[in-house]
Amino acid sequence: MMNAPSTAADQVFSSLGRPDNLPDEIAAQIRRKIVSGEFEPGQRLPTEFELAQMFAVSRNVVREAIARLKLSGYVDTRRGVGTFVALDVGTRNFEIAPEDLLQPEPLVHIFWLRVELESGAAAQAALHRTPEQVDTLRQALLRVDAAGNDWEAGADHALDFHMAVGEATNNPYFVRLLAHLRHVFRSAVRTLRYTSAGTERVAEIEREHHLIFDAIAAGDSDAARLAMRTHLTNGIQRHQTVIQGKQP
Repeated sequence: MMNAPSTAADQVFSSLGRPDNLPDEIAAQIRRKIVSGEFEPGQRLPTEFELAQMFAVSRNVVREAIARLKLSGYVDTRRGVGTFVALDVGTRNFEIAPEDLLQPEPLVHIFWLRVELESGAAAQAALHRTPEQVDTLRQALLRVDAAGNDWEAGADHALDFHMAVGEATNNPYFVRLLAHLRHVFRSAVRTLRYTSAGTERVAEIEREHHLIFDAIAAGDSDAARLAMRTHLTNGIQRHQTVIQGKQP
């Protein structure tokens, strides 16, 4: 005798705590369970009514959350049957969710992905940048320097500098991936800048930025790759230091 299709109705979700955007938070919780494997490909999710009861929200809110998950390729909906985890989940659209940075293991994986991607981008930028793009990088670097201990401006300008490196590759796929990483890492970069204000870490970060710029401007791809890799691996250590400092 065949078992009935597996559902996720018995799964327990976290309390929403009335966040600003309920559909986004519900979608994020379901997405985490899909990514972790708690909800398997092909598994049927609870009905709209069941999810509305679990989260203590209206069915319209649940419907919006499911629409977000469908748009990003995590679920499929079948009229009159239900909502199912996509069989090819994770292969339709590449996405790093900002909440992944809140979990230790995914955070490390994502940081190392960034190291490898941006090191390659720096090397490519050194080979393919135009004089105009070198000037754009120079101006971005000057804005980072001018921010000093203004942590918010410093973080945003640092992200602009990294984005300018990507644009200097003249490879649109580098640009698209780095634009996604910019969105994902914005909060982490701001946190690091905030905790670094008034410390030697700010000067250290800026020295590393200058080494990246100098190598790209000189057209030295090996030096650019090494400078970016050193900067980002040091960044992992700096971020871990910040996290450890927050622990009781």
